[in-house]
Amino acid sequence: MHRILFSALAAALITGCTAPRTERVYIGTKKSSGIYFADLHTGTGNLSRPQRAVEAESVGFIAIAPDNTHLYSTGVSAFRIHPDGTLEKTGEQKIPEVNSCHVSTDHTGAMLMTAYYGSGAVASFGINDDGTLTLGSIHKHEGTGEDPKRQTMPHGHSIYPNPDNTYAYAADLGIDKIMIYQMDLENGKLIPAGAADVPGGSMGPRHMKWNGDRLYLLNELDLSISVFQALENGQLQFINTVSMLPEDADKTGLTGAEIRMHPNRKFLYTSIRDSSDRHRDSIITFRITPEGLERQNTTLAQVWYPRNFNIDPTGKWLLVGGQRSCDIAVFSIDTQTGHLSFTGQKMDFPGEPVCFEFLNG
Repeated sequence: MHRILFSALAAALITGCTAPRTERVYIGTKKSSGIYFADLHTGTGNLSRPQRAVEAESVGFIAIAPDNTHLYSTGVSAFRIHPDGTLEKTGEQKIPEVNSCHVSTDHTGAMLMTAYYGSGAVASFGINDDGTLTLGSIHKHEGTGEDPKRQTMPHGHSIYPNPDNTYAYAADLGIDKIMIYQMDLENGKLIPAGAADVPGGSMGPRHMKWNGDRLYLLNELDLSISVFQALENGQLQFINTVSMLPEDADKTGLTGAEIRMHPNRKFLYTSIRDSSDRHRDSIITFRITPEGLERQNTTLAQVWYPRNFNIDPTGKWLLVGGQRSCDIAVFSIDTQTGHLSFTGQKMDFPGEPVCFEFLNG
């Protein structure tokens, strides 16, 4: 009997099988809809009806602390996470910078970082033991880009720590650069450490994801992904840029929005938004290879204006939100090929869903 049980356990570990469970996802909204939560069943892909976790204004993007005890939003506000899914606001920080559009924590939960689109800056905050925040540093970017409408000034669009938790990298849409900062976790500060150009002109760096020492940067305006190699001193070496669409595709009215890495690190996904009514909103699948990225296929997003989407921790399901259609669609993921299939499940959402973050993500 013991041998049978051991064999069954070994088989489960080898195949990566886990018993179906529910994964909680928090959903940030635009304007004054607050923050919601829902539970995803990993066996069926069924998503529960979203419930309001807390009333809040100007939530936008959210980030969950590594220990799953607190949630932070652009704004900048801190919330304690309760077991029943509700959130309790524990404080906020008011600084002169405007239009905070992205937040992230370092990998230890010692520091919160946020990017400001309107004022072209980034800021850092020390995270106290009770989850509250203390301002650490503010840095304003300088420069312009080639696009006469979108790049007349800096626009900080996101900021992320590297896997080693030593440097932070801020994508600035307005100046076609990735600004590099050394992280002083003890004091909650960012220290300028250089910058990397995004070659091409009118690229519009937006969001990025790490895979080991490779950085994949989504360019909003150019509808492309630029790939960089991280160096030992925190600097970035440009490798190449890969288009999200075929060369002959009509890009009029389209912008890139989100980039996500599959948990198995074999696939990369991006979303494309269509500002027109031509229903070209899509999720693009890429295979990650030693040489770079291979575009696999394009899947209709089933929603209008997919500003954000995310993959559950099991890697089996993808949730995408329609900012303009105010709904959520669920896709299944073939973990061997990365292929997406619409499950037929789509539900109305009480607001504009603009950010999805899983509690155990």
